[in-house]
Amino acid sequence: MISNLFDGILEVVKDVLIALLPIALVFIISQFWLLKYTKKRIKKILIGTVFTIMGLVMFLQGVNIGYLPLAREAGRQLGNLTNVWLIIPIGFVIGLSTTLADPAIYVLVKEVEHTSGGTIKRRLMFISLCIGVGLAIALAMVKLLFGLKIYWIIIPGYIIAITMTYFLEQDFAAMAFDSGGVVTGTMVASFLLPLSTGVAESLGGDPLIDGFGIVGLVALTPIITMLTLGLLMQRKHKKTIPKK
Repeated sequence: MISNLFDGILEVVKDVLIALLPIALVFIISQFWLLKYTKKRIKKILIGTVFTIMGLVMFLQGVNIGYLPLAREAGRQLGNLTNVWLIIPIGFVIGLSTTLADPAIYVLVKEVEHTSGGTIKRRLMFISLCIGVGLAIALAMVKLLFGLKIYWIIIPGYIIAITMTYFLEQDFAAMAFDSGGVVTGTMVASFLLPLSTGVAESLGGDPLIDGFGIVGLVALTPIITMLTLGLLMQRKHKKTIPKK
């Protein structure tokens, strides 16, 4: 692994530069027409941009040479278990633990706590999101194990989610749907998706058909768990209001 550490890194650098180029162009145009930042501030922005490029290159290179092969092999090994039904609880634990490593979720729960004035505690929301992702991976393993179609889960799930929004305050509903988008971030795409395709391959299914769909499940179940949390908090709040 050490000898292959820098394999393909030039291609990764190229991809990162292409991805950041539109942002850089917008900033340059804005600097001349609108922003008019001082040289000191521009220097700080340039230094931050260099760190951003370095961080993205290191992350993507690590994904390519380590994370993806590891996730695929882990999926193949899970699919070859003697008691293959164990992939369901193992999938729940993997989804739960993977969420703990996603930096985007830490930003979300901190922002929600700040915006709500501390009404919604970050710890409670964090636990709800972790459980939601864990349930999503468990459902994905059930789908792979029994050959279920993705729409058998997605369509009823979103019907339930949309129905729940009618009984919930709209600000909490909006936050719940944003949570579904946040959790489908780097950790899901770089680890859980190849894990799912590895399991599908070892179970004899088609990785392209059976392995994909996990991102949709991860986007769905945290929405439902957050909506459930909102309903419970709303009910608790109504009980605490004294009756006239």
